[in-house]
Amino acid sequence: MAENDTPANRGADRWSDYITPRMIIIAVIAVVALLFVFQNTNTGHFHFLFADFRAPTWLWLLGMFAVGFAAGFVVARHRARVSKPKAD
Repeated sequence: MAENDTPANRGADRWSDYITPRMIIIAVIAVVALLFVFQNTNTGHFHFLFADFRAPTWLWLLGMFAVGFAAGFVVARHRARVSKPKAD
């Protein structure tokens, strides 16, 4: 058995094996999003065509983010299909 392969040493490196820079970035984004939600609890009023809506500001912004994400996803998927070479 190698010197660094003892049970005590295996546990010491456990977190460094699983935490990646990508996970840290995701955690920071999640914390910033939660701060954003807790700071924007006011109610906003929205008019669309003949309807009026009231909801918390963070919910409106989350909805706009979701619409933007969906539009980007659809455009990226369409571009991937168009640029894919056809089999003869």
